Amino acid sequence: MPLDELHRSDPRVAEAIGRLRAGEVVRDAGFDGEYGTIRVFQPAELARLRNGDSYSLFDDDLFAPEAPRQPVAAEPGPRPEPAEAPATAPEAPAHGILAGLDPDQRAAAGVPAGPLLIVAGPGTGKTRTVTHRLAHLVLERDVPARDCLAITFTRRAADELTERLHALIGPDADGISVGTFHSFGLGFLREHHDRLGLTAAFGVADTARKHEVLTEITGDETAARALARGLTDPEPADPAHAEAVARYRARLRELDLVDFDDLVTEPVRLLEADPQLTAAYRDRYRWITVDEYQDVDDTQYRLLRALAPPEANLTAIGDPDQAIYSFRGADVGFFLRFEQDYPTAPVHALTRNYRSGRHITDTAVRAIAPGTLVPGRTLHAASPREAHRVVRHDAADERAEAAFVARAIDGLLGGSSFLSLDSGRVTGDGPGGIGFDDIAVLYRTDAQSRVLLDEFARAGLPVQKRSHDPLSARAGVDLLLAELAHVADRDGSALDKLRAAATTVVFSVPDETQADVHGAVELLTPLAARCGDDLARFRREVLLGAEVDALDPRAEAISLLTLHASKGLEFPVVFLVGCEDGLLPLSWPGTAPTAEEIAEERRLFFVGVTRAQDHLWLTGAARRTRHGQVRDRTPSPFLTGLGDAVTRAEAPAPRKARATQLSLL
Repeated sequence: MPLDELHRSDPRVAEAIGRLRAGEVVRDAGFDGEYGTIRVFQPAELARLRNGDSYSLFDDDLFAPEAPRQPVAAEPGPRPEPAEAPATAPEAPAHGILAGLDPDQRAAAGVPAGPLLIVAGPGTGKTRTVTHRLAHLVLERDVPARDCLAITFTRRAADELTERLHALIGPDADGISVGTFHSFGLGFLREHHDRLGLTAAFGVADTARKHEVLTEITGDETAARALARGLTDPEPADPAHAEAVARYRARLRELDLVDFDDLVTEPVRLLEADPQLTAAYRDRYRWITVDEYQDVDDTQYRLLRALAPPEANLTAIGDPDQAIYSFRGADVGFFLRFEQDYPTAPVHALTRNYRSGRHITDTAVRAIAPGTLVPGRTLHAASPREAHRVVRHDAADERAEAAFVARAIDGLLGGSSFLSLDSGRVTGDGPGGIGFDDIAVLYRTDAQSRVLLDEFARAGLPVQKRSHDPLSARAGVDLLLAELAHVADRDGSALDKLRAAATTVVFSVPDETQADVHGAVELLTPLAARCGDDLARFRREVLLGAEVDALDPRAEAISLLTLHASKGLEFPVVFLVGCEDGLLPLSWPGTAPTAEEIAEERRLFFVGVTRAQDHLWLTGAARRTRHGQVRDRTPSPFLTGLGDAVTRAEAPAPRKARATQLSLL
């Protein structure tokens, strides 16, 4: 049909058909295990074209959850079960920006105003929901982008949020403030530097500089380490300790520096002491979104309460069953009391998991059931992934465990080298479609990685190893940061300057330190490449980021990660090693974990299980060397009650290669 004839009927249809015929479509990559989508119009165009009519290619019945085969009864929790939005709230529109969401996501994203709590299980499209909510507010409810503040916990999450907002909103997304608590605090202190006696160009003390100042204040290394552990105590009981902290802060100010923790504590102190300043920030940010709300600590909670009074437009999203950072001061209790702090807030639950197959979600729900903080905890597998049994393996010791993992990886890959096939280590081609970067090996403690690294090196398997520790704490990073100040004026990108700094540093340090510098360069290279020519951004992200923020998703390598570092990531294949009592849950010799610690360890196990999309292995050892002693181990109590989705696998005996060369005689 000619386009001009279509145009007389409906100009929008004519425009859509014309674009399809010309191949001028928008291709969006998939997220959270979902397929990508191809669209004819940008969301911003749809907002302008829409005149009240509703066009949809999909029916909500397509998103209806399947009934769980074996529902698991959860323990009663401290909060009422998540409910739908009050009947008085306008129903979320099924067209425009929100049309592509499932019904639960759309109901949450479409809440028009006021406080809102979203309980988002793993893989349920958390980021998709909050980005569509922000796009809906800006494009369809006329909320100015500059009035919106979105806070995350990692640079990686902030970058992903920014990327998706630009895809949905376009250039206007630049007006939305997106960042971590610490990057928000850094911007805040830049604006009000004079209140702290700082210049506008003040610096953030890295780990080495902080230790140097602490040693200067206390006079010796031991006292410096002791003072460092108590810097964030809100009300130190020891007057001498309080006086030492005050001297440390004063010395930093003399050096035109702030501590990393100052980036949140100082804004809180200034806001709580100045009602006019607080009112100004509440007026500036009328719409606030907080990701991973279950991970906020006391200082971050006070910051949010200062910015968002009970009637504020505050959206909090997260999952109390993924609260795993109490060692950093995070308190899941703030999530559980949200409805007390914001009494008018509706609570919406996202339960459709788009990441994992049914075998993974069933295992995860069973694993968390004894300690869930979400009454009626459910996860419905919404992706059509093939169901593979979760594999459990008990090895003789940690070396046998590492060898089993290496052999299993080789089998999945169909042989990572000719040696794998020639030695009989692998006998088949594997399932296909799996590469090194699709595989993650997760563990509770960083010490567990050593034997894995040795075995993988022996097997010729490439790896990239990351933890949740700060980037600035990694050996060699401080040397590179110091040298970057001397090469900042050179031409070239941040990566060029990093390499130039490394060249200088390597020739100025002992032999024994050079390996640290090379390791630091390898760690920082992906981050430097992402920062382009912006050296200031690169230095800032190194100071504010964690090791896992530098994970290179394009690297053809297996990811070795602590369970804490794996949070927020997903992989087709996951090996969760060290599933033993004493490691999961973690305990130290001579001490038993408390009930609260065991509950958090179970949540950490839940996080590890839900990183897997298709294949999941749970391995452990009958004996393991810890703290220099070989001890017998028993399986983790978290393995109990996982049901028939889990099967056991024995370690195959290595097959000897047959001699095939003919004799000369």
